[in-house]
Amino acid sequence: MVTKKEIAEYLGISRTAVSLVLNNTPSSTISAETRNKILQAAKDLGYRDIEVSPKLCYVLYDRDANDPRYLPDLQAIESAASQHDYGLIFMNITHEAESLNKLQKIIENQEVDGFVISGDVDDKLLGIFKHSSTPYIFYGKPLYEIGKNCNHIATDDHKLAYDAVNKLLSLGHTRIALFMGSLDYLIHQRTLEGYLEALKDSGIEIDKSLIQISNDENGYEICKRAHMLRLDYSAAFCGNTVIQFGALQYLQSTGIAVPGDISLIGSGFTELVKLSIPQLTTYYISNTEKERTVNVLVDLINKKITDDTISVYITDFECFEGGTIAPYQAAK
Repeated sequence: MVTKKEIAEYLGISRTAVSLVLNNTPSSTISAETRNKILQAAKDLGYRDIEVSPKLCYVLYDRDANDPRYLPDLQAIESAASQHDYGLIFMNITHEAESLNKLQKIIENQEVDGFVISGDVDDKLLGIFKHSSTPYIFYGKPLYEIGKNCNHIATDDHKLAYDAVNKLLSLGHTRIALFMGSLDYLIHQRTLEGYLEALKDSGIEIDKSLIQISNDENGYEICKRAHMLRLDYSAAFCGNTVIQFGALQYLQSTGIAVPGDISLIGSGFTELVKLSIPQLTTYYISNTEKERTVNVLVDLINKKITDDTISVYITDFECFEGGTIAPYQAAK
């Protein structure tokens, strides 16, 4: 029986790329040409979607399957799963009954050994897994606004924002804006707290006008609004790289130099980071930390962890320097 590994070796490409294509995973980083080559090779070699290896499932809940923020997580999780000899299935699930029923059947039929769940988790999804005997980990989002007693590994978004703003402060910036999404989400509430604490600890008076929010996380429009309001800032912390990239596009379109006139620092590591010109400066979770999620899940599957619930917060971040921040320079 032909495996994904053999297809990867046949084409001379990564196993991750083959897995993402054959699992029908949304991925704008894999070209149409490469995707077609993989599908043709699978057909020519007689690949069938039946592998001896057990499977894990990555569930993206109530989020656009093409959201660039989730692809790096998926790739890291697929890589870690393969190291444990697990295949990975991708599912894009919504809160609609039909979609949830599809997920429920997969759990009940024991088609996979464990789940990694990300996205906009709600009570419906939480209830399904809390009443299931299948091992699971909710990844990436703090869950204390939903409920306790569930397995999760979450990012300390408060500390990430604190660290990123301090990076700008260390470069002499004091007029630092915050560009982010809706405060209906706890992740953004925590980001705001980290931003405010960093400024307070440095003795900088808070200017609430510099906190700019967009429900649709449109960095271009946020930055345009700040410009039209003539807000005085020399740097901005952006809640994610989508917002950061949009802000960069607006500034460049109006002749404002980045980082010469305004510095931008972001959160996360997506394909936009390196596609951008200049490349985006951002704080992010390393792949090693992301792979930890799978390691914990495999330990749960093998009953090496006996705790009732697993609760881990990631507090160590790396900085991709990029080229969108620079020391503060007073206007001439």
